[in-house]
This record gives sequence, structure tokens and C-alpha cells, in this order.
Amino acid sequence: MENRKKSLRCSIVRGGTSKGIFIRENELPLDPKERDAVIRAVFGSPDIRQINGLGGADVLTSKLAIISPSSREDADVDYTFAQVSFETDKIDYNGNCGNISSAVGPFAIDEGLVRATGDMTRVRIHMKNTGKILTAEVPTEGGKSRETGNFQIDGVPGSGARITLDWSDTAGGVTGKLLPTGRVRDVLTVEGQSYEVTLVDAGNPLVFIKAEALGMKGTESPSEIENNASLMQLIEKIRGEAAVLFGLCDR
Repeated sequence: MENRKKSLRCSIVRGGTSKGIFIRENELPLDPKERDAVIRAVFGSPDIRQINGLGGADVLTSKLAIISPSSREDADVDYTFAQVSFETDKIDYNGNCGNISSAVGPFAIDEGLVRATGDMTRVRIHMKNTGKILTAEVPTEGGKSRETGNFQIDGVPGSGARITLDWSDTAGGVTGKLLPTGRVRDVLTVEGQSYEVTLVDAGNPLVFIKAEALGMKGTESPSEIENNASLMQLIEKIRGEAAVLFGLCDR
């Protein structure tokens, strides 16, 4: 059998509480099907352990950022986010991830796509998923992004440099409006029960609901929530009803 081994330059980068594979766009095939096949091979998907690739077998560590010089004059770099499934062969380009977005600025500076300016460098990021501009302020030193600092976030050990993100241009990226229905509150009916929610399109389409409406205290850990099968089913049904109001699918 012919040995078809190929090299692909990429980086493993943590952003916030997530970790992703960062790849320059020119490293990937132009054909979408070939591109996705390469991406699945990089991550080792589909496989729940992703043992044959760089994915971390978790939704927080199976994320991708594709970076290139900007195609727009009002931005410094283009950025496409993808969530790579480890259970199926799906690669989802429809959403975004704030955590991975926070690492785009440092990556762009370290790759030489953006020149560092003093001790703080502003990076304008064109998010190709939504067509919106995200602005990052990145601490820099010696022409590179600075990793060390005293900023701490829950879920990440230790501390590091603080990356500030301005999301003000991202409202309505999917639906065209910050409040897709034009209302601050909506009522969704699931299995005969009414739930008051707020639907927001800011970076991603989001559903806000009070914890007590779901029989929760609001202090549950992620594992407590994910291991509660009936709660997860209810949340998924509420998300489905919200998707209809967002105009993302039909009932």
C-alpha cells in the first residue's frame, strides 16, 4: 500500500476554559470535503477517545480555529470556528466559541499576522461564521503575546495574561437582531409546561432561563447537570423550541 503520509503545521492552544487546534487556512485543502476529511484525521474523529488524533475526547477540547490574513479592510485576520464531533463525522461551522476566540489574537501575533505594538496590541478579528468583527486586546512583550500574568478564571489552574474581548459588533450574527423575537421575555411550552425565557443572539444564539424553573438551585456542577438524564432531555426540548423562534429550524 502506498504511504500517503502528509505533514500539516498546526498549534494546540488553550483559550479560556477550552483548548483547540489552530491551523492556518493555507495548510488545508480548498475543497470542503477534502478539508473536512483532513480535519477529522487531525482530531482523530469520529472516535469517543480520539486516540488517533489531537482531539481531547471532550466538547471543550475538540474545537478548531482556522486562521488567515483578513479578507476585509476593517479587520486584521479572518477566523473560522468549528466544533468537531468525536461521536459522529460532523464538523459544525455554524456557531462560535468565546474561549477559543480569546486565543485568536495571541495566535495571530505569534504567527506574525499582526505586528505587536508596545505592551498591548489590538487585534480586529473577522469571524467568518457570522461576518462580525470581534476586537481583542492582547498583552504583548518583545514582539510576542505575553502568557504570564495574575489574571485567573474559574476552571483553569494557575494564572495568566488577561485577554480583553469587545463583542459589541457581534449582536445579531445569526438572526440579525440582538433579541430575535423583539421581546425581552418569551414563553416556551414543553410537554404542557410553560417556561419563561429570554432569547439572545450575541456571539451565539442563547436561551436564558431561571434555574428554579428547571427544579435546580443554580449551584450544580456540570457533571451533576450532565448526569441528570431527565434534566438534560428537558433542556434539549427547550432548546429545540427556542430554535424554532430563532428561525433556525421548523417545528
